[in-house]
Amino acid sequence: MNKKQNDIIELIRDIEIEDFNKYETVETTTESERPEHHILKDDGFVEVRDHQLFIINPNANGRHPLLVPNENIYITVNGKVLKKELLVFEQDTIEWTIKIKKPYQITISEDKLKVYLQVFPELYTKYRLKDKKRSLRFKLEVEHYHKPCHVEEVSSKILEDITKYGVKIEVKASAIMQELMKPTFNRILVAEGLPLIPSRDGFVEKFFKNEVEEVIEEVNGKVDFKNRLKIPIVEAGALIAQVHPPKEGKEGFNVLGQTLFPKKAKRLDVRAKPTVKITEDGKVIALQPGRPSVTGHYVKHINILETYEINGDVDMSTGNIFFNGDIIIRGNIKDHMKVEGSGSIFVYGNVYHASVTASQHVFILGNVMNSKINAGQFGLFYSRVYKITQDLSLKLKQLWEALKQLQHAMELKGISMDFGYVLSTLVDSKFKNIRDKVFELYKTIQEMAEHQISFPPQLKIILNALAKFKDNQSILSITSEQSLHSIQYAINELMQQMESIILEESNIDFYSATSSQIKTNGKITIKKEGIINTTLFAGKDIVFDRTTSVIRGGKVEALQTIQAGIVGTDMGQPPELYAGEKIWIEKLHQAKISFPNHNLFIEEPIEEIELIYNSKTNKVTSTKSFYNTNENLPS
Repeated sequence: MNKKQNDIIELIRDIEIEDFNKYETVETTTESERPEHHILKDDGFVEVRDHQLFIINPNANGRHPLLVPNENIYITVNGKVLKKELLVFEQDTIEWTIKIKKPYQITISEDKLKVYLQVFPELYTKYRLKDKKRSLRFKLEVEHYHKPCHVEEVSSKILEDITKYGVKIEVKASAIMQELMKPTFNRILVAEGLPLIPSRDGFVEKFFKNEVEEVIEEVNGKVDFKNRLKIPIVEAGALIAQVHPPKEGKEGFNVLGQTLFPKKAKRLDVRAKPTVKITEDGKVIALQPGRPSVTGHYVKHINILETYEINGDVDMSTGNIFFNGDIIIRGNIKDHMKVEGSGSIFVYGNVYHASVTASQHVFILGNVMNSKINAGQFGLFYSRVYKITQDLSLKLKQLWEALKQLQHAMELKGISMDFGYVLSTLVDSKFKNIRDKVFELYKTIQEMAEHQISFPPQLKIILNALAKFKDNQSILSITSEQSLHSIQYAINELMQQMESIILEESNIDFYSATSSQIKTNGKITIKKEGIINTTLFAGKDIVFDRTTSVIRGGKVEALQTIQAGIVGTDMGQPPELYAGEKIWIEKLHQAKISFPNHNLFIEEPIEEIELIYNSKTNKVTSTKSFYNTNENLPS
């Protein structure tokens, strides 16, 4: 390795990867005024009487008076600013002014639809010198007093100022004059444009409940545990929904006289399965009994799902279950069995060493042990791709900032090297996790292909671009900053595309889980005990209903929020928690906590802690302070 290469490695070691804002606290003390000297017969003095300043020179053997600066008053002596104590004489010209707040403020709302006026007390206030007894060492002070407001004159000036802001609509002059005559000192509305009426996109109004309720009822004096899940069911001929067409909005104008145009209303693409009929006026009618289903964001699929019921366990006697609709299992799912449905899956018992996959929701009224549970398989893959690309985007942004620091340091030392070599060395030294994320993305795409899930062309472009980060030799082929920018831009484009195509969220509910994998693109709700050594992934939120629910070991990831009970133990393996927005914990023992671009290891007991990630500032704030915390652990 030559000297240049050694120098670059040394410079890389000095790079600060994280950009923390450091605040330096400076203590300031105000020097107290020294005791005033007793004025002798021949001494001069300064005095303010009837709000006028008087300076008297001393007699032959007397002392000259001193004028002391006042930080709140701008004072000049013979045209020079008074910055320190100064001897003053009768013939000196002394002038003073104070920094006065503006008498009123004009503001225009962000949407430029409203103009506001706020009058301040300064409009009715004047300042004068405060009377003070004569002193050898004198500090000027001021006091305020009321002055009348010339309403017509001031209102004309306000109207003139409003016009300077470019306001071209009628201003309420009477409201301005009323405020000047009887000031409230509140912000008042003095001009308003005409807001546009927004367009309304087409939508589907549902006349049935989506939620599955758990209700315990008595039948003939006995609690009916077998039928405590209340699944929304309709009969043939029932009106289940109404398709509303788009409605165009109306134009408006802002205070600057500009016309405001509403966005064009989007037509909704509604596709009815053979189980439903949509009339000309948009009524959706069930053609058979079953559970109504409306799925999708941009294309709405309306269907009546048939239900397959098993009044016992799923085991070797039933075989694996594959059904095009909802599946209701009134017992347990036993070892090594598979249950897959194109609708939702409802399990009244437990799941043991099994696999459960639903295109929509999964509801388990018992416990999950050594099993795999997946809901919303299509959206789940896209949620995983979204998270990986989000992580990659942040890592590449960090890489770019570190590269700029390194290039600047190289310029200062007069070192020049091939761009690809510098980038490769930087990745190998401090950004190896970029390669890990690239391989994770490739693995996810491979799984999508195995499940015959198509992916958008933008994803293929990204894969080709990211191939340059597979190994050091490939990174050497990145020859310019523009190439790095292109990869970052393509990733951001893909993230936006992922957000627009992920299907309607699918939810998973269960009581507790041990040594399992549970994943969905929607929300996960844990009803009772909690999880042990289990992996959870949610495209939306993860909620532990009880404050006594536990997270022991394992990994919990939510693209939005986590609401948890008791996290970690004093002695065991700390669990890993990742959230895209917020984490709330009732009682924390120890855990590895992550947000985009932030990693924390908290190893001290804390109660009722909330951590919030702000994507705009790229900072994490907490409701509690904590110590013994290692920040920015390797991912």
